[in-house]
Amino acid sequence: MKEKILKHLVCPSCGEGLSLESFTKENSEVKDGLLICECQQWFPIINFIPRLLLKGYRENYRNFLKRYSLSHLKEEGYTKSHTSLSTKQVQKSFGNKWMSQPTWGTNGETKAFMRDWILSKYGWGDQESFKKAMASKRNILDAGTGLGREMSNFCEVCRKGEVFGVDLSDAVEGAYQNTKQYPNAHIIQGDLMNLPFKKRYFDFIFSEGVLHHTPDTHKAFEVLIKFLAAKGEIAIYVYKKKGPIREFCDDYLRESTIRLSGRECWEFSKKITNFGKALSDLQVEFEVPEDIPALEIKAGRYNLQRFFYYHIFKCFWNERFNFNENNLVNFDWYHPAHAHRHTAEEVKAWFQKSGLKLTHLDISESGITARGLRF
Repeated sequence: MKEKILKHLVCPSCGEGLSLESFTKENSEVKDGLLICECQQWFPIINFIPRLLLKGYRENYRNFLKRYSLSHLKEEGYTKSHTSLSTKQVQKSFGNKWMSQPTWGTNGETKAFMRDWILSKYGWGDQESFKKAMASKRNILDAGTGLGREMSNFCEVCRKGEVFGVDLSDAVEGAYQNTKQYPNAHIIQGDLMNLPFKKRYFDFIFSEGVLHHTPDTHKAFEVLIKFLAAKGEIAIYVYKKKGPIREFCDDYLRESTIRLSGRECWEFSKKITNFGKALSDLQVEFEVPEDIPALEIKAGRYNLQRFFYYHIFKCFWNERFNFNENNLVNFDWYHPAHAHRHTAEEVKAWFQKSGLKLTHLDISESGITARGLRF
């Protein structure tokens, strides 16, 4: 942890400032240490990452406490977050997912594809336009950063800003490794519903494909808005509700796959990924002669794999990715306990209710991307 971020952090329980005890340092960063609040809450810094989680999401820090002779610190009476078995499953699922491929999307073809996709769907178009749009940002939050994939772009174009990547899962280990070369990158293990920052602090909040994995997408969005400064901007992407066949298959399959272990679901996803590849290899296109409104299928020419993917069940395949990279995308859908889908009308209503001006809305087959400003 870079010591300069101490002034940016608060206790996720009471909102007061934190004091720092540094145990070990490396390259001028705190490798292991302790963050303490006057309300008696304490949070370890382990392997350069502040672990600002409340009870329920916290790991067993027994070895850490023993290593630094901190046996006097107790968990009894510690503030408890509103956890459930399903949210704990999501925390573990994404930790397993990202740490199985800790550089996914940070190099090679996946990085190029994801960068182009992000710039396009969020309305920036190209890197220069993105750089211009972000030039004035000073405090940036990547809410649900995963492996820190998008943080590198924020860090590169916002040299004068501080970029905070928060994630609930063990993906923070990979995120730190992927972003440690940037002096303005800061990785924190934390809960989006109990963020360790002051209210109305960020002038840009980014949350790509995360909010729909919480128990309540709208509620999570409202929590993020509390941390958006006046004239600040928020950008989100959430799953779009599909037609009735795809929705039925999604619910039917996920009812069983979310109960699988990570390894079991990974093996299940391989079957789905192989099917998507087989369809793609056929290179078949066909014509839907007229709209079928009851199934939400529009007339037009379709690639067979894309048609299955968008209208029947998720069987992602992209020729630019290798097999495991494709499988990770399918696993991302089938394993987390929460994967809510929404309509464009719902998303627009969220922005309106929060008093935000909706400045960009992109509706694709897979999801809804929106940006809005607070005045």
